[in-house]
Amino acid sequence: MVTYDLILERQRLIGADRFSIAANANETVSLHFHFDRSWRRFDSKAAVFRNSASKYYIIEIIENRAKVPWEVLTHTGEFELSVIGFEKEKVITSQKVEIFVSESLMPEDCKILSPSEVLFDRFKRECIAQAYLDYEDEINEMKREHIAEKLALGEKINEANERTEAVLTEKNEEINELEQAHNIETAKLNVRISELNKDIAFYKEKADKWDMIDFAISTKNLPNQSLWAGGTEEFYLPELDTSSITAFTASSFSQKLKGIGLDLSSITAFSAVFSSHKAIETVTLKNCGNITTFSSLFESCKSIKTVTIDNPEKCNSLTRFANEATQLREVSFGTKVEAENYERAFCNCIVMERINGVLDFTYASNVSMMFANCSNLEEVRIEENSIGLSIDFRSCTRLSKESMISIFNALRAGANQSVSISLYAFENNFSVDERDEWSEYITDTKGWELNLT
Repeated sequence: MVTYDLILERQRLIGADRFSIAANANETVSLHFHFDRSWRRFDSKAAVFRNSASKYYIIEIIENRAKVPWEVLTHTGEFELSVIGFEKEKVITSQKVEIFVSESLMPEDCKILSPSEVLFDRFKRECIAQAYLDYEDEINEMKREHIAEKLALGEKINEANERTEAVLTEKNEEINELEQAHNIETAKLNVRISELNKDIAFYKEKADKWDMIDFAISTKNLPNQSLWAGGTEEFYLPELDTSSITAFTASSFSQKLKGIGLDLSSITAFSAVFSSHKAIETVTLKNCGNITTFSSLFESCKSIKTVTIDNPEKCNSLTRFANEATQLREVSFGTKVEAENYERAFCNCIVMERINGVLDFTYASNVSMMFANCSNLEEVRIEENSIGLSIDFRSCTRLSKESMISIFNALRAGANQSVSISLYAFENNFSVDERDEWSEYITDTKGWELNLT
């Protein structure tokens, strides 16, 4: 056992700056407290630890010693310590001190992570044991009553089973009568089915010669005509040659459509076309070079999973593009998109993992809530030195290291704005030294305010 000494003079906790503790120790490190006479009247004392994740561990001090829980030694850096004493309603506390944890070379698969017993665990266990002793007679009486109730219930179940058998006998007789009637009706239906099969064979030969896709394309230019509005089952359409169509609306597509590919050569605006669509899962849009807006394109589209948009170089608005698209996993923008308005573009896309292509914020005037609640986002790339507005990535706890570096390099020097980053993602991707280097780069070199939460 390794022991470190600390002195308590009144409310001062002295000696924490004289030592550091190696990380990943378990049940082998203790603190020995030397109390002055102002603490001796307090029979109950405890050490309060708080780790880097702000979790508390309250360890009882027995014979002026307390073990250091492993939970505060899992990360290098510092943990916080304070001491409290109890005597009935009176409580004394010490000042908070910080104790440094230095790195060890313990491999991950060799770490022992047995939970530390805190003061409340022991108190709860003792209370339960005492309660059982206090109420042992009452518990035993309840057990006897429970057994008697089970016996009485068993008798009632036996009586119910006898009544059930009688009912089943009666119902079986009714079932036999119904089966006879069913057999007669089935024979009649089989005759009718045979007649219908002959009709189906006749019409199937005609149906096989009718190409539904050709029909869809042939009617696409009719006024107020959905691309295909027939059928009751969900279906996919291939990539269609729609280069001559000049406008689409939400009514252009059946609510049963699950996937489609479109040629948008003649389109300049393509907004809200799939908004709130019930079944669509995958959309591929080609030749998007003339389109200026994709606002609300997939807003509240609860089933969309993948979207591919070919070279939207003239697009100036992605406002609410996929807002509330809760099943969207991946978006591909060809090479680059440089819109002016990105407000709520991916807000609440809670399972989205990747945005392929480069987002250019050079001309952006609104990025409000663009990535709100994108808790699953891992990959995103942003044009270097293009971000000139305050931007928020706090919800993006799973960002990769490459994505975070892309964000930092995208901050426009001298813009005097703020960037908010997930503290979890920041610490998960960078070492302590790297965090210091990037923080200095963002605040001093770029001149931005860095918010880590």
